[in-house]
This record gives sequence, C-alpha cells and structure tokens, in this order.
Amino acid sequence: MKRLTKGMIFLLLVLFMVACSKEEPKEVQEEPVEVDQPPEKEVYVNSYPLTGLEKDDEAEYRAFGVMIENSHAARPQSGLYQADLVYEVLSEATITRLLAFFHSEKPEIIGPVRSARDYYIHLNNGYKGIYVSAGGSPQAIAMFDEKKVDFISGLKYDGRFFSRSSARKAPHNMYTSYEDLLKATENEKYSLEAEVPTLPFLEADIVLDGEKALQVSINYGSDANNVIYEYDLDQKKYIRIVGEEQSVDLETENPVLIDNIFIVEMSHEILDKQGRRAIDISSGGDGFLIQNGVYQAVQWKNVDGQILPFKNDQSLGFLRGKTWINVVPELNSKVSIQ
Repeated sequence: MKRLTKGMIFLLLVLFMVACSKEEPKEVQEEPVEVDQPPEKEVYVNSYPLTGLEKDDEAEYRAFGVMIENSHAARPQSGLYQADLVYEVLSEATITRLLAFFHSEKPEIIGPVRSARDYYIHLNNGYKGIYVSAGGSPQAIAMFDEKKVDFISGLKYDGRFFSRSSARKAPHNMYTSYEDLLKATENEKYSLEAEVPTLPFLEADIVLDGEKALQVSINYGSDANNVIYEYDLDQKKYIRIVGEEQSVDLETENPVLIDNIFIVEMSHEILDKQGRRAIDISSGGDGFLIQNGVYQAVQWKNVDGQILPFKNDQSLGFLRGKTWINVVPELNSKVSIQ
C-alpha cells in the first residue's frame, strides 16, 4: 500500500514536468485571402437623378422639361421613349398633355411641342428644369412674363431651333432636338449648371409587396385618349397603350417602356370655355404606386415641387428606370387595376 502511494506520486510528478515542458503554441497571423465578391447590383457612385441609373461623368447639368402634345393628331410622338420622367395631366376637355423631362438621354428629335399650362410650369420647377413650350394659357404667359421659370419659346425660335414637319398640319408639327435646346439655352443666356433634385430610389433586389397589377386602365373621358398600361413579364416593364395603340417612337418605332407608374388624384376645376383647368398640385391626396407587376394604395405629397409617394407618412421609393406620373381628377371612377 505504501509502495503504491509512492508510485502514484512519482507518476503525477512526471506528468506535471512533461506538461510544464510543453510550450504554448504561438499565434500565427494568417495573410488575408482575397475572394472575388459579386458586385452589388444597381448601386452607383454617379447616377442620373431622375432614373437612378449609372452615368459616365460627374458633371451636373439641368434637365429640359418639354411640353409634348398627346392628341390623336400628334401620335406617335418623337423622343418620348427617351424621357426619364413624364407627367401626364389633362390640359383641356378630355385631352392630356405630357411634361417630359430629358436628362440622361439626348433625343435627336423631340415633339410635337405644344403650349403650356401654369401647373406644368410648377411641376417643371420642382426639378429646376429649363421649360420648353410653344405658347401657353394666360396663366402660363403671366408666369413667363414674371420670369418665374427659365423658358424657351418654340414660337420665338420657330425656324431656328424649332422646325415644322411637312408630314403633319399645324399646330401638331413643331419639333426640336436636345442639341437645338442646348443652343437655345445658350442664346437665352441661361445657366446649364445646376444640380437636378433626385427622385428617391429603392435598394437593389428589394421584394415589392402589393396586389397584382398586370393591366392598369385610366379613363380620361374618351376612347381616343384613355390609357392602358400592360406589364411585360419578360422585360419586367410596362408598355403604354393610348387610343388603343401602343406608344412607340415615330422615327425608330422603339416602344415607350416604363418601370414606375404613379397615379395621383388631384382636384380639378374648369376655368373657361376652352375647358382649361386649375389643378391642385399642392394639397396631397390618394394614389396608386405601380411597379414590377404589383400596386400599392398610397398617398402623395408635394415635396419642394416633386410629387412623391408616401405610406403611413413614410417616403416610398421608385425602381431605377423610367417613371410616369398620371394625374387624374378621381381615382376610384377613373382607374381600374387587374
């Protein structure tokens, strides 16, 4: 028993000495390994403010807000498919007119150019645009006279920076180009250097919630001017149909393709026998935001001149791409979504 106890003690001493003789392993600093990471989608250092898409340079320059006619005699239009942002609003009777902003793309032909209304000018000023029209309502002319907008007149420069097409009758035949608008801007001594207020854009790869919106119909009061948007599942964009014909470019036949449709309800008031209107673009109201085959019931607010979507007082974003904002006097009776 005594020998056994000494043996055990001896064994424990040996084990202790062996353990103490072992050095702690030194910590090895591993060199970082470079791994190829997939690029983040649609996140750009330099992007166009009205589309959110990548641009090649850092130069800041103004957009042109051009009044484009939308009567049957004016369709198909020229250059419209290259507009970054378009407002469609009733001008008189059942006829809408288009305020098209050109910034990221520079069309060789734009038109037909038609007359102004005061609410279009206010919408233009929300983007600090150089406004382009051929004449205007009395309210619009007063704004021009009071220098409330940098304005290029198609009537003033008819035959110089604007031309008439022999294929159409006046007043449906006035055209210009992005390059001619630059020349007219220089002639008017307007500055082109200004930061364009950006639209709010969604993060890449976000999943949109909402109800199905594969076809959207807007009733502007006549078969010739009613609008249908149909969702193209392959392109993940909406095509535009007006007067039962698809909107395409007159010269190239390129289709108008849209990523965001924002339909907003605004109060309309008839002003005169011509059917001109006063439209409340300031008070806010209800709307539908339609993207990627689904829609949400939302509210709109005028934020420094921009008509933007909100839900529960939270700002919503647009998909990167082209946006159309359709103004209607009443949502429930004028808009159908399937």
